[in-house]
Amino acid sequence: MTKVEKFNAIKELVKDNEAYVAFLDAEIARLENRAAKVNEKRAEKNAEKDVTYREGIEKALADADRPITLAELVAGIDAEDATPGRVAHYAGKLVKEGKVARDKAKVDGRKVTVYALA
Repeated sequence: MTKVEKFNAIKELVKDNEAYVAFLDAEIARLENRAAKVNEKRAEKNAEKDVTYREGIEKALADADRPITLAELVAGIDAEDATPGRVAHYAGKLVKEGKVARDKAKVDGRKVTVYALA
């Protein structure tokens, strides 16, 4: 149960007292404004990260003259927090958009996923 839900529940109990209702309404509005600011900052941060990873993946694939594995893709990205999970996530988005092709290939005797520009 969130604070807003708790305040709404309390507001139902004290609905006859205008001072309490006004206070609870102000607290609910304050919490909602704070949540909106946090969500806005998070969206900004994610948009920056999105651009960094997308451009990094496209550049790494353009520089490669062949389809490359996820490990090679991670090594080719200039982001300091690049992990295989994040790179696979953003590469998957690019695959869905049709900018990148994903395929299976044998590398060192194992089947792995390889990526190339579409």
